[in-house]
Amino acid sequence: MKPLIQCEEWAKLELNGSSSLRTYEDFKLVLESWKANVGKDTSGYFDIRSDFLRPKFWSGILDTPNFTLEVLPIGITSLSQAKRNRLDSSLSEMLSSSKSAHSMTSSATYLSSSASRHDAVLEVFCNDLKLARRRQVLRRYTTVTRTSSSPKGRILFPGQCYNSIQNPGRILSQWVEFTEDVPENRIFKAVLLKFRPRCTSSLRSRIDQLLSELISVNLIEPHLDWPLISLDRLPDTYLSLLSQSRILLDDEGVGVFSGDKRANSEIIFTSRLFEHYMAIEISSISREMGLMSKAQEYGNYVFDDVGIGKSFEMIPDLRIWDKSGKTYCVIDTKWKFLNHQKQDLDISTKDIYQTLVYGLRHNCSDVVLLYPDVTQLTGDTGYYERRTASLAGFRCNVHIAKVPILGENMGISRAYLRDLLTKIKD
Repeated sequence: MKPLIQCEEWAKLELNGSSSLRTYEDFKLVLESWKANVGKDTSGYFDIRSDFLRPKFWSGILDTPNFTLEVLPIGITSLSQAKRNRLDSSLSEMLSSSKSAHSMTSSATYLSSSASRHDAVLEVFCNDLKLARRRQVLRRYTTVTRTSSSPKGRILFPGQCYNSIQNPGRILSQWVEFTEDVPENRIFKAVLLKFRPRCTSSLRSRIDQLLSELISVNLIEPHLDWPLISLDRLPDTYLSLLSQSRILLDDEGVGVFSGDKRANSEIIFTSRLFEHYMAIEISSISREMGLMSKAQEYGNYVFDDVGIGKSFEMIPDLRIWDKSGKTYCVIDTKWKFLNHQKQDLDISTKDIYQTLVYGLRHNCSDVVLLYPDVTQLTGDTGYYERRTASLAGFRCNVHIAKVPILGENMGISRAYLRDLLTKIKD
């Protein structure tokens, strides 16, 4: 088994004697594997320096030829096990709400059993079932008794005498044939049918292919089939599939990061996921408040000179306005970890300038920097403070908000966002 290297998002993978990345060849393997497996530009997901790599805006498993890199979500190493489980559950719920558009299946790892994220484990199940059926199709001999226009097997007597009276021209025959309608296949079909509605479209098409192969298999209650299975005569691949089936049918879903169940992991594009989920929630809350909103609004530029054209487009993550068209607030989401030991909270100067320019452009005196709260202390309640900025005579309230991600459920984060939008104008 290849060595496992672990780090958090935004943590440095340093090149030194004590680091797990010992050579520039290790650096190269990480970046090459990212391009090969993910197909995205490395500059957007790594800070690359001569002496360190820093993964950012993603978590999950990246497999290289020599080792496996596991990037854990920001803040997780400082959390208790209970809070880790909540983070796992929240990420799973955010992915489900976003229709899995912000993740992709990656390499096998150990996943948590605290949440209910099924795409990754279903990917493994489909791969294993397809491979198992290539090697050996499970089927049994069965006796078939049926009437037909011509004899098949042996003609049954005295049943044929009565049949000839009731159905002239039809012959009652009995023969032996193979059937795939066996308990194991019925259980596999039950798994596929149960989870087909919950999966992404690409995985659903694979499930449909497998279901077409099992079209002759009937479906009964799985609990009736388990006692009929003889495990001592099954190959290991089918034993593994039955184990996976029991987990899935019992709704023991897997979470999205390290735990105790072996399955395919997912690379989660955490920044995009957080941005997208917040946009969905805030747009819904805005409508309830009689406001309108738009995510990723294009068409606004810093420069718009006659004869030169437009340049430096400004695209805030979310703009909210009232019925008169006046901008209520501008929101920029940041999947980053704030440091409360520092006076500036370790907020990027670039992020502050960018958000103030958004406010200035839309003549809005309220801008919001929205972060995830994944801290042990306030991760289940959230954090908020308001500061005032002055820029060339333009005064602006900067609302620094951390959305609770470690609550009992994501309803807590929704309540926090509703309260945030209300207090902006207080």
